Amino acid sequence: MATSAQTLSQILDEMLRAKPANREAAIALLADKGLLPKKLTEVVKVKKVSQFASKAAEDFAAAKNIVIPEGFKGTAANDKISVKDLKALAEGPKQAKVNASPSALQYARDNGLDISRIASGSGADGKILLKDVKDLKEPDPPADTDEEADAPKISPAAAKLMKQYAIDEEDLADITGTGKGGAIVAKDLKELIELIKEDKESEDEDEELFGDK
Repeated sequence: MATSAQTLSQILDEMLRAKPANREAAIALLADKGLLPKKLTEVVKVKKVSQFASKAAEDFAAAKNIVIPEGFKGTAANDKISVKDLKALAEGPKQAKVNASPSALQYARDNGLDISRIASGSGADGKILLKDVKDLKEPDPPADTDEEADAPKISPAAAKLMKQYAIDEEDLADITGTGKGGAIVAKDLKELIELIKEDKESEDEDEELFGDK
């Protein structure tokens, strides 16, 4: 029985798509697709053509459960897949090599820094050096407000006196703290408190002299 026009068309499509390397590969392909004429099947012993270059490659692919992408061509003869090709598939796409010194790479890894943020380093041919990576480190966050940053340190005893004599922090502008780290302590407020007392006494005297009777 002659091959129908439809079957012949399918055979041609498969040959054009797969482009088998030889007659044996073409027969194996048609047999897998069920397109091999019956008479030809009876007289030709079809041998399945492996896509692997060796038994070792086939075993490696099975052991590592490697999925061969459709249309993938190996580097061995007739585009067959070797163990080397399979290892490359297992590793995935290689990342671009970074032009950086070992110390720069190590510092970036240790500090969780993205070295790819550096377009070009300060070394020869744009090589990224350790100092370039250190510049990636984020600076310490600034104080929430300038007011907080400039606020003087006040000891508990000084704070108690401030409350007692109604002293505001603005009144401390001309006072230099003698405590640890420049903190204002009770003795630093002595002159200011004396002035407050003098003003208070003066007010009391004025009230006695000029107050309503």
